[in-house]
Amino acid sequence: MPNTLLPSFRNPPLQEVALLVQFQSLPNLTAAHVGLFWNALRPQLPLVEEQPPLPTLPMERADIQPANMPVDINIQPTHARTWLMSENGNELVQVQHDRFIRNWRKSDDQDTYPRYKRHIRPCFESDFLRFLEFISSYELGDIQPVQCEVAYFNHISPEPSVWQSPKEMHNVFATLAPSPKRTTLLLDYESSELRQSFAIQEDGKFLGRLYTEIAPVETADQPLLRYHLNVRGHPFDSTVEGILAFLDMGRRLIVQYFAESTTPAMHEAWQRES
Repeated sequence: MPNTLLPSFRNPPLQEVALLVQFQSLPNLTAAHVGLFWNALRPQLPLVEEQPPLPTLPMERADIQPANMPVDINIQPTHARTWLMSENGNELVQVQHDRFIRNWRKSDDQDTYPRYKRHIRPCFESDFLRFLEFISSYELGDIQPVQCEVAYFNHISPEPSVWQSPKEMHNVFATLAPSPKRTTLLLDYESSELRQSFAIQEDGKFLGRLYTEIAPVETADQPLLRYHLNVRGHPFDSTVEGILAFLDMGRRLIVQYFAESTTPAMHEAWQRES
């Protein structure tokens, strides 16, 4: 895929970014082992929590379209999932028997997105390499990656000159048309929800899918529009470089589609730079 200049926003509506690699299950990886691994990350991630495990994600295939399952769905635990967190909650590593995830999360309005190339990707690479070294040193098996994912979670706040209620979502999303005017029915349009999936193809080869989800969210303070985008597919090869190459491709598609699917009015509010 061409390496073109990506759209950039000074004040994007990002709440969270997650980089994920799924691998063949390591049945011998226990919570005790993860506790030992935590020692290597403890200076940066001093907090630890146990969480229910994430479900096994279906493999992306060209001939079968699996349901879009976000990375925060929980099921009853059979293996532990461990969170290793920074004190302010911005930085998060998640480990379970078949998954390694690196998150950045916005904890308050003053947080500034630290950028993919400068922070998100290097942190994932550094921590994942430490994880690989740990698994090898304790002879817990070979990491065999089967799928990768990059996910961007956005919460779009009202902009008085653009939108103030979900019935004005079409002013935010270029992919949504205004609701039709109906004069004969006693109906008043309120909001929409939209889920989409797009196959990613290059030179006739299936690489994975881009999933998007738009939905209004009611909060105590104001309405929000949730806009999630994630790319999921097979790593380009089983090496760390192959994993990172897929994540780079996924992030590039997400950023490009985010810009194409939102309106110039919102780009101005988010202070688009390129």
